[in-house]
Amino acid sequence: MGRMDVMEKLVESQVCVGKRVWLPFLRARRYMQSRESLLEYSLTQFFKEAERYRP
Repeated sequence: MGRMDVMEKLVESQVCVGKRVWLPFLRARRYMQSRESLLEYSLTQFFKEAERYRP
């Protein structure tokens, strides 16, 4: 069995299973930030490319 330790800062909350510890909220936050920056970059590139072909 495992347990979840909820911290004051939710992002620091952790899940403990045996000797392993995971920080699921921190992992999700980092994943979303990297996905967001990838999306921003791809949209920026799209608009720059579209601007090149503007009549």
